[in-house]
Amino acid sequence: MVDLPAEFLERMKKLPGTDFGEFLKSYQKPAVKGLRFSWKARPDTIRKLISDWRLEKIPWADTGYFYPDDVRPGLSPYHDAGLFYIQEPSAMAVAEAAGISPDDVVLDLCAAPGGKSTRAAEIAKMLVCNEIIPSRAKILSSNIERMGIGNAIVCSAAPDRISDAFCAYFDVVIVDAPCSGEGMMRKDETAIREWSVENVNTCIQRQKEILRYADRCVKDGGKLVYSTCTFEPEENEIQIVHFLEDHPEYTVLVQKTFYPHTDRGEGQFYAVLKKGAGEPVRSREDLPALIRQAQKTLLSAGIHILRSGIMAGEHMTDKKKRDIYIPSHAEVMASDFESTPFENAADLSGEQQALSFLKGNQLSLCEESIRLKNDKDCFLGVYFDGYPLGLGKKTGGSLKNHLPKGLRRIS
Repeated sequence: MVDLPAEFLERMKKLPGTDFGEFLKSYQKPAVKGLRFSWKARPDTIRKLISDWRLEKIPWADTGYFYPDDVRPGLSPYHDAGLFYIQEPSAMAVAEAAGISPDDVVLDLCAAPGGKSTRAAEIAKMLVCNEIIPSRAKILSSNIERMGIGNAIVCSAAPDRISDAFCAYFDVVIVDAPCSGEGMMRKDETAIREWSVENVNTCIQRQKEILRYADRCVKDGGKLVYSTCTFEPEENEIQIVHFLEDHPEYTVLVQKTFYPHTDRGEGQFYAVLKKGAGEPVRSREDLPALIRQAQKTLLSAGIHILRSGIMAGEHMTDKKKRDIYIPSHAEVMASDFESTPFENAADLSGEQQALSFLKGNQLSLCEESIRLKNDKDCFLGVYFDGYPLGLGKKTGGSLKNHLPKGLRRIS
């Protein structure tokens, strides 16, 4: 039984329409876990992992699955390859409810660590994902890279600066707002320790301010998607009521709260609002032009960009004065073994071999479980079961590891 704050429980007792007894019982059960397959995952791999890991479909997420407590997906090399994103199940509902279309230009204003961003990017034409805290922005950028996403810009700035740079620019704006985190209590003791009425009130004011700036970024006819992982009405339904009082041009398309005793998840609130009555005027620019335009805008505003599209590799001259190309880690992560554009590539079929590579080890190429595109000595992409792991270099009979040090596994 999770030891919940007494004052939090008193507030939950007064929550209209909630069966407090059943709510309390849900905290005698373990937290629910989920993963969402990415665009990279082949149908055969999905079928294999559904069977091996005993996955169960999440009804509100097209590519989401529950996984049991004894399964550790994060230890699999498929995780490093970006085949799936580990995400709390009810949180997956937000990007689905947003109704993003392939023509949409989307902003995720409070994006770290990237669960909603990585799903939005798979559907949208282009995504700008922002995180104000630099350390969290680096985690966001790493997840965008791991998932092989090429239609996103990652930046780090306060919401007011983003709204100044992108006034009425986006078809969809997602605000996964900082909140009191009550929906995290079953899986994270920090959420219990940090909960207080004072923190709830602080969050309410912060959310109101962020929503004000988010509104400025939405085109006429566009959508504003607001979400939290708390049960507090003042942070959820009442926050939306107050926003609508100040912004009567919006209407609510859909609104829902997930509770741990009514839905198989930890807790989430979302509301999808439409601005105006018409449809947004879609950008006719292609993706490269959109990325260049958005990057120029951010740079003009002095906003720090961590990632823009897929970072290219570099040309270098070797000791014999030959031009050689060194692919970037991002280039490798956005490709697969069958379609890699690099001169050479290595595909590992053994899981232990893949894990050894991910720890930064050098591999011997004499093993039959390694396929090469050709026998040329050069920098190359290294893959596991056809999926990207990172950069290596073939030198004679050895495959040297060139993974970024920060991405190498410790154990």
